[in-house]
Formats: sequence, structure tokens, C-alpha cells
Amino acid sequence: MKRSLVVLSLVSLVFAGVASASVKQGEIELDFAGSLQFQNFENGDDETLFDVFARLGYFVTDNILVGVTGSGTWQDGPDIYGIGGFATYNFMPANLLVPYIGGQVAYDWVSGDGDDGVMYGPLAGVRYELNPNNDLFVEYQFRLFAGDLGDTFDNVHGVFFGIQHIFKK
Repeated sequence: MKRSLVVLSLVSLVFAGVASASVKQGEIELDFAGSLQFQNFENGDDETLFDVFARLGYFVTDNILVGVTGSGTWQDGPDIYGIGGFATYNFMPANLLVPYIGGQVAYDWVSGDGDDGVMYGPLAGVRYELNPNNDLFVEYQFRLFAGDLGDTFDNVHGVFFGIQHIFKK
């Protein structure tokens, strides 16, 4: 009897955690993330750089998040800054572990030399609930470039680690 009660208590705790992880339509999310990236140039040179972003998003449904993003990249050469938008589809938002996919597009510019262009590409990640308002996340981004930046960069692969704060209704 005692063992059954302990097992029942543990199962109840698991389901209590899953229920609190749910995001709802109308909630707002704030993300901060950083990454070490490996960059491929058209001329064959490769470089490691540090990249950060902040995003502010709105859940238009329980699964779909849209919002704005700002980023900064610090590297050996001139720094790059960007501002743009993103959208993600969150699978199983009521779970503790929530995979998602999405896309992003941003206007990026290089400090000092006047080069600019459009950065765009897909992203995929997974988020893990720490508590009802905060999640840790890992995200992969594949970035492509157009404009002046497209002449310089071939593509960028980035893996970001960050934290998300959800403002509940």
C-alpha cells in the first residue's frame, strides 16, 4: 500500500508539471540567447564568432508565435547588427519539452563600412520548462544572405542557448 501511494504521488507530480507548461493564445514571450558560430565565407576562409539576440513574441494561437528580433555579432572583422521578424510553430505546447520550427528574416548592417543586406533562413529548436514562466531553449539557425552581405557571406550555421520568459495572461 505504501509503495502504491508513493508511485501515485510521483505520477501526479509529473502530470502537474506538464499541465503548467502550456502557453496560451495572447501571451507574450521574451527571449535572450547567445551562440558561438562557425562562419563560411565565399573566398573559403572560415571564422568563429560570438552572436546574441533578443526576441519579443506574441502567441497568436496556442502553437504559433510571431514577433520581432534584434541581434548583434562580434567577430574579428567589423561587427554586424540586425533587426527583423520571426515566426515559430510550437509542437505540443502543453509538454515540458516543446520542439519547434520556424523562420526568420532581418535587415542586417555592418558597422563602419556601410555594407548591408537581408538575412533569412529556417530555425528549429526545443524548449524545456524550468517553471510556469521560464524555459531554457536550444535553437539551430541556418542563415542565408542577400544584398551586400550576400557577396561576403555564403551561409552561417548557429546553435543558440538561451532563456525564455513568458508573460502569462
